[in-house]
Amino acid sequence: MAAVETIDKTIATLRSVLQVSPATILDANTRLLGGIPEFDSLAVASVLLALEEQFEIEFADDEISAEMFTTVGTLGDYIEGLASAAQPDLQAGFVAARSGRLFVLRRQPAGAAKRCVVIVPPFGEEMNRARPLMAATAEALSARGLACCYFDLHGTGDSDGDFSAARWDTWLDDLDDVISSIAAAGRVAVDIIGVRLGALLALQYAADNAAGRLVLWDPVLDAGGYLDRFLLTRSMAAMMSGRDESVATLRQRLENGETLEVGGYALHPDMVAQLAALQVPRSTLSQSVCVISRSAKTEAVVREAGLAPDLVCTADYEPYWSAVEVVAAPGLVDATCDQLGAANA
Repeated sequence: MAAVETIDKTIATLRSVLQVSPATILDANTRLLGGIPEFDSLAVASVLLALEEQFEIEFADDEISAEMFTTVGTLGDYIEGLASAAQPDLQAGFVAARSGRLFVLRRQPAGAAKRCVVIVPPFGEEMNRARPLMAATAEALSARGLACCYFDLHGTGDSDGDFSAARWDTWLDDLDDVISSIAAAGRVAVDIIGVRLGALLALQYAADNAAGRLVLWDPVLDAGGYLDRFLLTRSMAAMMSGRDESVATLRQRLENGETLEVGGYALHPDMVAQLAALQVPRSTLSQSVCVISRSAKTEAVVREAGLAPDLVCTADYEPYWSAVEVVAAPGLVDATCDQLGAANA
């Protein structure tokens, strides 16, 4: 089955071209021909043109068949096949981890790479919003001769498990397993990009393991405060529906052992307890640490949290983690490439 990102982009394209009602549920199993009334023989050409633009692929006339339009999923599979052929340096697969299979996307440079950059994703819906930016960064790094991979943590995306089973210590193991798989492939050094809460995961890993350079995007170092803001989204939604669910009340329910759904994510009490206990590692990191942020106030914030980065860079870009539309953020990508430098640095 095609990756979640491919399915989501395919569905968004179908809705846009066919003007499908928002009330109509579309997923990977939705039938296209004979399933969506708006999808008829006259609409096929318009859909294909839009998909070509969206995925930067080209449909060959002699390969188009009714079978590829069986479901959204089969169309997604066909799209991924074309995308892989068009981008031979992009490889999708799974890493056998202690938590199960982890879905990994790897971007390889034209020649042999002696360094690989691992991107640690952010938390919850921020992960989905950051996907296009992680992909763009991987592509930019490969152009500089570095291999790059980004992956779905256990219970997220296309990796095994449900989010309700996700735990912070399991995610640390996931990062270790992904990096170990890279080392097994013969890479000399691994650098890490930590995105938002993923920055704290990267820091904790680096405190106890050998790693190369660290680049932290808009790091979230106060996990407890971040958790409160996450719970606030449910509290606000409840208020709009006439219910009273304060953050304090939600916290108490979690402490009492209840799993809560927040923004479509089943938050387990054990994960909450682990997040609440997180702190910036106090040990001196041997790795160079660069923080990249869109706010000039970030340096004071990270130093107050106990992190002493070697460099703090401010770049001009929109907050990709909260934007409804896809944020390109070329300033962030360029700053990241500048800090990680050449392949053999």
